[in-house]
Amino acid sequence: MTPQTVLTLAQQALWVTALVSAPLLIRHLGISEFGRYVGYLPQDIELFAGTVADNIARFSDGPSEAIVQAAQAADAHAMILRLPDGYDTQIGEGGAMISPGQRQRIALARALYENPALVVLDEPNSNLDSEGDAALANAVANLKKNGTTVVIVTHRIALLNQFDRILALQNGAMLAFGPPAEVRARLQGQVVPMAPAAR
Repeated sequence: MTPQTVLTLAQQALWVTALVSAPLLIRHLGISEFGRYVGYLPQDIELFAGTVADNIARFSDGPSEAIVQAAQAADAHAMILRLPDGYDTQIGEGGAMISPGQRQRIALARALYENPALVVLDEPNSNLDSEGDAALANAVANLKKNGTTVVIVTHRIALLNQFDRILALQNGAMLAFGPPAEVRARLQGQVVPMAPAAR
């Protein structure tokens, strides 16, 4: 999913939210202003040389309480406390000093920093172990409970039952859309041809 796709999706979703909840002109915000409203976890995680806290706070001067709150919302607080220096642990360029699963969970906390109204997760469990999968499921459940709109892009089905609607795509075309049980029933037994191999 490209950043422009995320921006377009966020603009449309937040415009609908704004019509219902507040007269916010979300559609007219630029990319730099979206950080307040949209949390994004990309498929390819990019962390930066600095501490865990720096990365969660996006290298801003945010209060430590907000950093811990984001980690707790991502169900990553206990994992972070197990690191050598907790939130002050240096992670190296690209997060080279921590595992891929730890990088993904810290990046999720960064996406949840400052309580965004919309969270977009692109393959959020691609590097997670069973503990990380459980933490992600718990984080998604808490986001929904708190009224956050969550959009997940995934090839895995483990999280899909937590969502209200599923959109199944093939080669950019919609195969089915609706509640999880309805979509599964519509796709049951359907043979989906493999995409042609790239040359």
